[in-house]
Amino acid sequence: MILSGPHLNEQGGFSARRLLFFMWMSLGVAPLLLQARSYVRFVTPHKISRSLLPPETDVHETTDLLKHCPVEGLFIAGIWWNVVPVFYYPHDSGQLCHFVVPQYNIHGNYRLGDEVTNASATTPSSCTNNSYPFSHYFYHGSIGYFAFYEEAKGTYCANDKTAYVLVGGLGTYDSNGAPLDHDRGSTEYRQSYWYGLSGSVWIAYRILMLRRSYISCKRYGKRCDRMSESLRLNDAVVYVQESMRLSAYDARNYHRLALLYLLVEGLMGDLFLLIAQEGVIGRLQYISLGYNLSGVMSMLFEMIETMHWLGERLRCLFKRLLFNYETLLLGEFVCAGAMQHYLTALNRSKGFKHSDSASRFVSPYVWSLVGHGVIVLGCVLVLVSVRSLGAIIFVRWRYGCFAVLTTPCCVDATLGVRGKLMVLGGYYYDNRRLYYKLATLKAFGMMKMVEDDGQEFLVLHKLYWIVIPRRDLFVIGSVQGKRVRPCPERLCTGMVSSFTQILGGVVGEPGSVRRLRPFENRVDSAPATIKVESLRSAVPVGCPPAQSPQVNSQLSKPTVLESFP
Repeated sequence: MILSGPHLNEQGGFSARRLLFFMWMSLGVAPLLLQARSYVRFVTPHKISRSLLPPETDVHETTDLLKHCPVEGLFIAGIWWNVVPVFYYPHDSGQLCHFVVPQYNIHGNYRLGDEVTNASATTPSSCTNNSYPFSHYFYHGSIGYFAFYEEAKGTYCANDKTAYVLVGGLGTYDSNGAPLDHDRGSTEYRQSYWYGLSGSVWIAYRILMLRRSYISCKRYGKRCDRMSESLRLNDAVVYVQESMRLSAYDARNYHRLALLYLLVEGLMGDLFLLIAQEGVIGRLQYISLGYNLSGVMSMLFEMIETMHWLGERLRCLFKRLLFNYETLLLGEFVCAGAMQHYLTALNRSKGFKHSDSASRFVSPYVWSLVGHGVIVLGCVLVLVSVRSLGAIIFVRWRYGCFAVLTTPCCVDATLGVRGKLMVLGGYYYDNRRLYYKLATLKAFGMMKMVEDDGQEFLVLHKLYWIVIPRRDLFVIGSVQGKRVRPCPERLCTGMVSSFTQILGGVVGEPGSVRRLRPFENRVDSAPATIKVESLRSAVPVGCPPAQSPQVNSQLSKPTVLESFP
């Protein structure tokens, strides 16, 4: 969600460097701390309460199963979850039952007392005089070879056959599939080395990514302050978000597949935490689920972009509809508001509530993929619908037409996969052509390099994986008037300043069927040998001269040049 703000460094003495640092802390460090908190809770060894473990003889029965194990649902964190009893252990005091939630690969035990007690905090008032002590533990299988652990206590309401509990313990354990199905617990401490390793890799990579983002923001903020360039709040949001992208500019699809696996594992953790977080933290968890799901969608679309399956017009349409800053968190907030009702409706449906036979037929692990897939599919539909509708309404309100969604822009074509998201309000639309405003160019960190012969180029800060060289400015396109055309990447060797005019226009000549493909993200080892004259041969189809829109682009501050020898 873009927040429009004033030029803070003009009005309040807030420099561009400080503004970028503030946004970096808010958008990068704060979410990482929440993720690290969840990781520590899960990676800490856990021990199952002895009262929830079966007797050493492990003798179980199924006679009069529903009479001894009457619980039909668990009410956890505002969501109702269906429970299917499998068998019970004979016991003199209370009932110890083994249960499953078939559509989510959940297996565990619960103990139900036989004496009336005070209702728990989350139990409805109608159950005040008909509540019984209740406690449970279960393991929730993930995608990898580990399972999430949860232990909770509360009361069982005989009126609606639902247990209302509050979560007390969390953890992970190296088990899944058939071994998890036959697991009966242990008196020893348990932990997951699989989750510990994959989680630590993910946290470490996020830290490296934030370090890269911090250095990029620091350098760009210094350049803006040196050139007396102001940054609005929304400009800082865009630059920080772009600098925190997960993949580097020279990433390959096998790199993105590895990141995608880590994202999916994180998504499974978010799905599990839906039944472990209460109150405000729980609401934040819903937003986190939608945000991480958006990250998965963005990574998949990035892979499609690099494979060049889409023409430029279609690529721009999908990206402007689904990946723009104006509707960035809109779908996530809608998901957060509807998630409890959506999951409760799914769990009460006949297809899931009585799906134990299907789980046994195809295996609990495979059936859990179906169950989690339905949740994810519903969230994706909400995200896509809300973002698309929001983008259409915004474009119609801002520009008075829908053509902006499908009109190609040579700046977008030059950026290609380097751009994480688009700014719908950052265009100037004139005579069926799209141009980047000066503020939008600044928000993405795009600057102008002028060589000795007067040739102008578009330069950008390159994002690497781990190494962050001092000379991170590189050329990605040549500028001719207001047009930009892609060129082979090379290090910046000229004078750098801010743009004084808008950039954009058509991509290629009218009627051309050529599909523009971005150049490989490689930096030449000897940039000085690249001749400007050879750029015309490198890109055989150029942008024809067209009538440029009359836009007043005078700067209120003097242009300051920065030399890169």
